Amino acid sequence: MLSSVEPKDDETESIVTLAHLDGLDLRRASDGWHGLWQVDGIAHRFWLPEAVPDAAALYAVTLPMDGFLELRLHAARRLWRSLTRRSPGPPPGVLPGQLRQWHILSLRALDARLLGESYRTIAEVLLGFRGTKEDFENDPRKNKARRLVAHGIRMMRGGYRLLLHYPVKTGSGDS
Repeated sequence: MLSSVEPKDDETESIVTLAHLDGLDLRRASDGWHGLWQVDGIAHRFWLPEAVPDAAALYAVTLPMDGFLELRLHAARRLWRSLTRRSPGPPPGVLPGQLRQWHILSLRALDARLLGESYRTIAEVLLGFRGTKEDFENDPRKNKARRLVAHGIRMMRGGYRLLLHYPVKTGSGDS
């Protein structure tokens, strides 16, 4: 939600006339104005319950402090950066490469375990273990293979839903 605020003397560079933005789809509704601004391949959405979009103004963002605050903060920051002609930054929900690889390995380990493969075989195929049974007992890849399978089981039992709202962690305990 955007609302206009009185600018201080040094805040004149942040004054914007929303209705003049290129690529803006602005619609009047019973609860105010709803805007969809598409710039540089990004769709920014905002709501103006009281402000007049055709007037030059300094805007404030109001966000509810709920479970999605982090995502809304990220979206507000991207909007602000686009309004100030800066790179908006990465989109929300992009998994870092290492975490993405962990999820992939977990599901592959789970598939192997459900097909009856041993932890040693999983470690050999997925983690590059080479050695004897005795070597495997003392190798850290033994525990990593077990953790991968356990994580895969949690994902299978509903933990995959955490990926829908990444990076926000809901209090469901399915991690």
